[in-house]
Amino acid sequence: MESGPYNTPMALHREPFSAVFWVLCAPFLIPVAGSALIVLAWPGYFDVIQNKSASREAIGQVWMALAGIQIIYFGLLSLWSEHVGAGAFAGQMRASQNWIIAAILLGPVVLLAPQFLIAAFFGGAEEWQYSGDVNETLFAPENWGASYLVYVLLLAPFIEEVTFRGVAMGALLVRGVPPVMSMAISSAAFTFIHLQYSVAALVVVFIAGMGFAWLRLKSGTILVPILAHISANGFITFLASLAPPST
Repeated sequence: MESGPYNTPMALHREPFSAVFWVLCAPFLIPVAGSALIVLAWPGYFDVIQNKSASREAIGQVWMALAGIQIIYFGLLSLWSEHVGAGAFAGQMRASQNWIIAAILLGPVVLLAPQFLIAAFFGGAEEWQYSGDVNETLFAPENWGASYLVYVLLLAPFIEEVTFRGVAMGALLVRGVPPVMSMAISSAAFTFIHLQYSVAALVVVFIAGMGFAWLRLKSGTILVPILAHISANGFITFLASLAPPST
């Protein structure tokens, strides 16, 4: 596989409109289509998502369904990436021991540093993480199950990094877009799929995306931002588990 700037697969310059589809459209269209199919088999699916009194078991089933949808999306994305010659992960999945350690240590910093800054800017207001119409009981620690933890700690970091730091940023780099602009555009797309968060939190997501993109550029491998993202989500999840149950 021929590599270009920052060890990016040159094959990503092919089919640019398809790349746009997989980065901007598919992350919305596939979940919508998947949810429509789930409703046919489970009519109460959306009721659980919107019901703040839903049982822990029902919430776990929702996260299992969402995980299945994301696996299907990633499978299709990987098939496309293989089709154009960029490999299943749109980048190398190897890294030196030093970069692996750096990714694990820097991941939480990439996410927490902007979070503290933005929280201070917004006056330290509580409950700023989600937009007003989101059912926060879906994310409450007392409702966590295996499907939620697999989704947050493994699936989301892996799929998001391949999508945005692999396909999106890689396609921009091989077409000659400057690195900083490539980082910003791919991070904006990354932010766009997190509309469940408040405006303040979206700023955090964008800055964190820039941090993960920087790790991708400096390391020359997609594995480093994946590990950093897993580490970041893991640390945030640990901190959230220490919070008292919601009432």
